[in-house]
Amino acid sequence: MRSEGAGFVGRAEEARRLRAALRAGRGVVVVRGEAGAGTSRLVDEVLGGAEFAEWTQLRGTCPDSAEPVPLEAVASALAQLPYRPGLADRMPPIAGVVGLVVPELADRLPHPPASAADPEIRRGLLPRAVGTLLASLGDTVLVLERIHLAEPATLRLLDHLTDAMPAGLRLVVTEDAAPALPVLGVRVPSGGRCEEIRVRPWTTQQTEQFVRLWAGGHPQLRSDELPELPELAGLVYELSGGLPGAAGALLDAAGELLSAGGADGPRGLAALAAVQEAGVPGRVVREFARRCAPLAQDAWRIVEAAAVLDRPAPVSVLAEVAQCPPDLAEAAVDVCVRRSVLRADGSSLAFRHPLDRRAALARVPGPRAARLGVRAARILHRAGDGPVPLVDLARLYTAAGHVREGLRCLVVAADRAAATGDYATATRLYTRALVEDPRAKGRVRTAAKLARTAQLARTGAQVVAAVRTVLDEDDPPPRLRGEIRLHLSVVLRNQTGGALDSLEEVARAIPDLEVSDPQTAARAMAVAAIPSIQGWPVDRHRHWLDRGETLAEQVTDPVARAAITANRATALMLVGDPRAWQAAQALCGPAESAMAAVHHARGWTNLAHASSALGYGTRARDFLDRAVAGLADTSSPYLEGLVRTARLVLAWHGGHWDGLHAAADHTARLYQEIPDLTAEATLVRGLISLHVLGDVPRARHDLAEAARTTCYDTGFVLTSSAAATARVHLEAGRPGQACEAVEDVLRRLAHTQGWVWASEVVPVAVEALHGSGRTARARRLVADFAAGSANGDAPAAQAALTVCRALLAQAVDRTGEAVGLLTDAEAQWRSLGRPLDAARAAEARGRCLLGLHGEAAARDVQDVVEVYQTLGARWDVARCRRLLRRHAIVTTHRRGRLGYGDRLSPREEEVALLVVQGRANRDIAESLVLSTRTVEHHVARIMRKQNASSRGDIALPEGTEAARAPAAAHRAGRGGAGVSGAPRTSG
Repeated sequence: MRSEGAGFVGRAEEARRLRAALRAGRGVVVVRGEAGAGTSRLVDEVLGGAEFAEWTQLRGTCPDSAEPVPLEAVASALAQLPYRPGLADRMPPIAGVVGLVVPELADRLPHPPASAADPEIRRGLLPRAVGTLLASLGDTVLVLERIHLAEPATLRLLDHLTDAMPAGLRLVVTEDAAPALPVLGVRVPSGGRCEEIRVRPWTTQQTEQFVRLWAGGHPQLRSDELPELPELAGLVYELSGGLPGAAGALLDAAGELLSAGGADGPRGLAALAAVQEAGVPGRVVREFARRCAPLAQDAWRIVEAAAVLDRPAPVSVLAEVAQCPPDLAEAAVDVCVRRSVLRADGSSLAFRHPLDRRAALARVPGPRAARLGVRAARILHRAGDGPVPLVDLARLYTAAGHVREGLRCLVVAADRAAATGDYATATRLYTRALVEDPRAKGRVRTAAKLARTAQLARTGAQVVAAVRTVLDEDDPPPRLRGEIRLHLSVVLRNQTGGALDSLEEVARAIPDLEVSDPQTAARAMAVAAIPSIQGWPVDRHRHWLDRGETLAEQVTDPVARAAITANRATALMLVGDPRAWQAAQALCGPAESAMAAVHHARGWTNLAHASSALGYGTRARDFLDRAVAGLADTSSPYLEGLVRTARLVLAWHGGHWDGLHAAADHTARLYQEIPDLTAEATLVRGLISLHVLGDVPRARHDLAEAARTTCYDTGFVLTSSAAATARVHLEAGRPGQACEAVEDVLRRLAHTQGWVWASEVVPVAVEALHGSGRTARARRLVADFAAGSANGDAPAAQAALTVCRALLAQAVDRTGEAVGLLTDAEAQWRSLGRPLDAARAAEARGRCLLGLHGEAAARDVQDVVEVYQTLGARWDVARCRRLLRRHAIVTTHRRGRLGYGDRLSPREEEVALLVVQGRANRDIAESLVLSTRTVEHHVARIMRKQNASSRGDIALPEGTEAARAPAAAHRAGRGGAGVSGAPRTSG
């Protein structure tokens, strides 16, 4: 499928203006844009509309040749005039002169005057003859394309037409010209108007719209959800410069590859690969060659220099690279710009898009390109107008075969980026240098730098693969091998691998480091001290923490000291060790270097997460503020992402849910290549989907995705995901499935003995176990929880333990004891600033009181409903109302609520909203905490009231509460707030 069929994109305003100009009567319209911007397509689209179908449309194109035939474009346009009986009888003889120039019309026009046989007289009569012919046609559009190529005779004819323009004539001319050039001078017609319409390149959004339409035309790509679409559109925009002609040619070539099966893999990745493999499409090559054909030698040498440089450059640099005298270079550049071969970018020049540059470079012989590259590198090196462009020098030297000089520039550029805190750029450049270096020693040195810097950047699997290749194949010396493994373990821990992979890597590093570098060994032990629910037992982490302290006094390097201090405080806080607070104070002193400051900021962010999990929300916010201040003078995308997720979790625990769904969704997409960051954001998104939006299917999907994605979880993601999933099963009356949902997490907690992380999951696990008849197992679980958290400074765990003990008391009918414990738990949770957990404890107490006192205890549950409503927790409100209904307590309506007549009741409005959203009855039942049978009855009543023949005919009456519900749900997904991630370590 050709890209032209993908739709007319991004030209609505230009099309509107062109239509308006044509409707306004006689006049001239100049449609102006760069070659390939779509001027012709715009004219096609407008004139192809029904509005102008009855008009006479004539169209010609000025030839792009060194010796054009005079009036060729006008003649070819007039030759398209359809046959009209009697036309010759309605025109004076002078119109017949046109037949002498356009033979196709000779038999349809009057006989020309005899004097027209003289070429000079004919030349003088022709403009009047053309005007007379056009005046006889009524509403007429004469389109002359590429008017900038018109020869003098055509321009003289246009001057005459604008001086004496027929009443029904609209003259449309298109001009391919660079934005910086003046508009072609076209006279304003007598009694008419002249309008200029500029057609600019697409924006990134318009390019994405075009790519989306294109993808819809390919069966192997057609999908409502193509995750790689933004990346694909960004690549097309980058390669085409937003010019529709180049973008269409590129996608046509990619489409042919896809149709031929030339690109394998998932849909989006296959499309990306096809665009990358398409090279320079033949259409682009031919169009570029047409524009370059008239260029003289000096102009082509300027084009060669620009192709080799591959960066915007002033005329003086291009001239020096091309070895072209300055005066000749100025004239040559002017021709290149007028021919749309190059584009002026301020005082610099560059190609309009990479495809043009590649087409130009392909025409430069290899040896000449190498000579130009070396010359260009030396000129840039001594240019002296700012920092030396090391990355460009590396590319130029490497392309010219000077690999060692290129690698040296690349590594120095990476060093410079790392020194200024641009860790993303440094990581990318070190990776390039490592892959391109043919020397083992060079690769080892670069791998050490790469592994160290990648900890603070957004890295991917290619970084890990490159570093591991060096470890496996290049035999680094023990000291460097240990250092590389240490830093690689941190990258694995934080971003790309899993807990055990990371721990095994650091365990391999320590023996090498203890022998060769005790200071770095101390850092490695501090890394090994960071626990995870997916890793070793906590005691093994404590072992490394204690061993590291024995070496800490030998550490003199300020960066190493900062890293060890941050890791030690993090490890102590994660296990609830009371010494953590004193360890955190060690981060308060001034940092001794920029890198040390980054480690301090990382430490504060880790502490924010860990203290939040323990129940210290206020202190967590203080830690996070310190982290943000520490990152003010650096650029670490990874740590910035860590701060984002920290804000999400803190907002969730604190009940600050306005806009949280949107913020979590944005963060999950922004950091999708970093597992733990996207896992935390996805978890928060799922929790909001459940409690605020009441969208159980979407919530269960996000909860499962978060648990699947997390790599080095310290208890928040897996425990919260399991707990929320179990609650969904419990409310649906499935205690057995609730037990299954928490089983894996309970096993991990028992293995690691990380019970201070268990506050989210153990209370709901007790409910599930008791509900499925396994109360003895529930008692053992609570005993393990109590023993494992007894010595920890973890107030959230203590509050959760109080809830667990209350549930066990209720299980054996000690209701009074359970009520007292739940009252204490509610107070504990409120003191910790966790309103949802406090409301859950109050709800559990209300359940106990309803069992004791029946309707007299309804007020307690109604108070909880009000708390949930304040939070915006609609799913929890529905659960409480169901509880009241089970006790025959109706608080929202009188018994005679069928008095709604043909209107929907509030409950029916809620059901109708979910039906309109396409939910199945079972999903609606889970979301509203109803039985499936009750939902079926509601749907039947709604259909009866609306006279609907099927579920698909159900609609929401305007102004109803349910119709307004999406707006409330949108408020829950608007704005951005924030939370804490798994602790990030540093080697």
